[in-house]
Amino acid sequence: MSDAVLNESENLPVKSRFQILWSRAFRVLTPPGVRLSGAGVQFLSTVLIARQLGDEGSALFFFWSAVLTSFAPVATYGLEQLALRNAPRLDSHETLPKLQSHLSHLRWVSLLLAVTIGIGLIGYAFLRSESLAFSSWHLLLPVALASMSLAVINGEALKGLSRPVAGIAFGHFIPVTLFCLLIAVNLPRLSSPLLILLYTVAYVAGVVLLRLGPIRFFRTKSFSSPSRQERHEILREGFPIFCTNSLGALSYIVPLMLLDMLRPPEEVAYVTTSFRISILFAILAIAIQSVFAPQLSRATAISGNGKKIAKIYLRITGITLLTLVIPYAIGIAFPTRVMSIFGENFIAGAPTLRLLLATGFFALCFGPIHQLLLMMGKTTWMARLGVLKLSLVTILAILLIPRFGGIGMVIAMAGAFTVEEVTGLVLAWRHLRNPRTNS
Repeated sequence: MSDAVLNESENLPVKSRFQILWSRAFRVLTPPGVRLSGAGVQFLSTVLIARQLGDEGSALFFFWSAVLTSFAPVATYGLEQLALRNAPRLDSHETLPKLQSHLSHLRWVSLLLAVTIGIGLIGYAFLRSESLAFSSWHLLLPVALASMSLAVINGEALKGLSRPVAGIAFGHFIPVTLFCLLIAVNLPRLSSPLLILLYTVAYVAGVVLLRLGPIRFFRTKSFSSPSRQERHEILREGFPIFCTNSLGALSYIVPLMLLDMLRPPEEVAYVTTSFRISILFAILAIAIQSVFAPQLSRATAISGNGKKIAKIYLRITGITLLTLVIPYAIGIAFPTRVMSIFGENFIAGAPTLRLLLATGFFALCFGPIHQLLLMMGKTTWMARLGVLKLSLVTILAILLIPRFGGIGMVIAMAGAFTVEEVTGLVLAWRHLRNPRTNS
């Protein structure tokens, strides 16, 4: 910015400068505000389910919703991250058709993978059921997973196009709101299988609404099979991110399944409920960080731009911490009151929730390390860190869960995730200081 522009901005009336600051604050805080609204609706849904069905009756739905949420970024093959990274670089009148075609290819690959994973989940659900009995709701798992993965890709593409509010609305707010409304309508008849059906319907509706909605960019063909060369490029570029997401999902699924096998259903219910609450805080952090994703993408596209990248990264971290410090402090200070909202049986999860939130806030201090590594193109590093994380969490879970239950699961995950964050941050800053550092 030139000196003339700086002098001009300094000479602006106080009212004008206030308007500029308000405009910037509104732009940064609106996306997490919408995300917070969605989190509130999701929280209300969890309360309604827990109070209506109790800890044991809701355990089946809470388990499978956790599994689906964990596998959604796996089913995208990591392509939502490519959409987030590439959209700002193709956001021009000449390149928009290319971006639309690119997104239709990403959705096609994700759809096939989601159905494949979903079939595997059907098999696991069958083996997990009593007396190996098949239930009709098992068939909903591939549909739910596919619609969730498509919602993720669409949401990240919108964020990359500097439309974070629309991305959050169609990627999260609309589906969870529909789900909450469907719960309210069917409250007297609720059961875990019915909840899985309503969950699926809500996410399918969210994808359809975007296709038919007011955003003209998404009214084009939703799916198209890429050419052999394009498919090879997509699979090659997405593979390291897919490995990273898969390892990240398994780092949660493995301890969860171990907990499910060794502990009573009611403990599984309140532990997964605690995780659902902590995930809401993480979602808010991601919403704030996504506002700056286009800036980070453009900055990392320029070689030798380490100082600007560091400035943007520190700004993202500081704003995220400043915005979420009070919510985290309330949750850490009063976990019993938070868990009591779901019913007296869920109060036992208060220590788990406090530990989850404390470790979650600690992780925020490291900043959006995954986003930074992705924008830097260091997906191989991300995959290697994922292997390290899964290995650590598996070992720690085997040692701690049989003795400490849900608390042991949290400790295992917190330890493994902290090692991943610290190692990733060290590698990233070393590379920024010396771009010739090997990859």
